[in-house]
Amino acid sequence: MCDHRLWQDVGPINTYPNVFAAITRSDSVEALAHDVLKNVEGPIIPIGFSMGAIVSLMMAKLAPERLVGMVLSSTNCNADLPERSAARVSQQAQVRDGRLSAIVRDELKPHYLSPATQGNKRAQILELTLEMGLDLGREVFLRQSEALRTRPALCDAINNFAGPILVLAGSDDSLCPPAWHAAMAARNRRANLVEIEGAGHLVPLEQPAAFKHAISDWLTNLQTTPKQEMIA
Repeated sequence: MCDHRLWQDVGPINTYPNVFAAITRSDSVEALAHDVLKNVEGPIIPIGFSMGAIVSLMMAKLAPERLVGMVLSSTNCNADLPERSAARVSQQAQVRDGRLSAIVRDELKPHYLSPATQGNKRAQILELTLEMGLDLGREVFLRQSEALRTRPALCDAINNFAGPILVLAGSDDSLCPPAWHAAMAARNRRANLVEIEGAGHLVPLEQPAAFKHAISDWLTNLQTTPKQEMIA
């Protein structure tokens, strides 16, 4: 439940065209991937955060020839766990009953941040995540929740991808722990793993400079032209 404001402190990355792709219009990860592939022209380097990275993996499965490389941050390549699937059904019912604000405020936000993110910065990030969730609204929550609940395992998309991959993990991410990211990076010999200290799940908001630096360094080392599209 994040919009373009997730990237506000990261800013443009390198000299590549940066294109923000909304993933809000379907309740299926496959349909969302098709939507991005249809609406973004040319070769693509997806910079996928959380659910965005899951959509990026589906893009790699559906159209690997379109992707020059991938950045996967704060994510999980597996299908939804049974307990998470059940929790999503419960959350969906509560949101339909008008409790979107409570779900975002009480059940989602407390798990997002590193203990290192404190003071005004913590308060501002938590307020922003609430604003983004409420601004996207009930229907987007229901669609995204269902897309996550019904997603297939996509780890093989990492195994089979021929291009370079950057895997980014927050050192204190309790939703998608660093060990998950290490396991993903181990699936492909062209994958690099970077763990960002002092960040939980919301790496682009908690440590935007380190996040941008890691991606910029990785892009500088790619043998690509400056015409590649990038999706944040």
